[in-house]
Amino acid sequence: MSALIFTLKPTVTTQVDCRALIPDTLAGKTLTDIKAMRLQQQLTVADVFDVAGEDTTHLIFKQASPLMHHVGYQMKIGQIIIEGNVGDFVGAAMQGGVLICKGNVGERAGDAMRRGMLLIEGDAGAYCASSMKAGTLGVLGKTGARLGFGMKRGTLLLAQAPTLHATWLDCGWHTLPFLNILYQSFKTLDSRFAALTQMRVQRWVGDVSGLGKAEILVLA
Repeated sequence: MSALIFTLKPTVTTQVDCRALIPDTLAGKTLTDIKAMRLQQQLTVADVFDVAGEDTTHLIFKQASPLMHHVGYQMKIGQIIIEGNVGDFVGAAMQGGVLICKGNVGERAGDAMRRGMLLIEGDAGAYCASSMKAGTLGVLGKTGARLGFGMKRGTLLLAQAPTLHATWLDCGWHTLPFLNILYQSFKTLDSRFAALTQMRVQRWVGDVSGLGKAEILVLA
């Protein structure tokens, strides 16, 4: 069964709210039903995307743009792959599934995330992982200001050293064998994360202005 592919039309110049386009809400719908869905105001899916495929548990967004916001919002099941850069609130309030972005993301990626896996191969904007409650969020590129602001639980895995505010505590460098289990879960994914092998990380805990039970792991 082929993945359900949403290709952004080059004529789109307005911001697009993509929160309805998750496996949870598309399950059981025909291609005709999906194309007729309203995204916002008078815009239907067919106005914004060319749509093809049939597997509603595996979505691919092609020719993505920073105009696209809330991709993966509240998703619970399945997998979403974003090919290109995308806007704000990617993976916000995620409750399960896997979301992979092969480009950069805007602000508030993983905001209030509860579980699941959000993997960003490019850069992440300000307030990444803000108010995150659980799950795994990885970023291979740079991260913006206020990383992990209000983060309560969960793991933030970074390939580049971030700038952290004073409410995150440096716990030093550690070799963490459990990371091998996490890396094994990456192996089946179409992502650069599948190549990770480093066990040596710098560990930070916080945000101590709140619950303070989250961790940031920075790869050596």
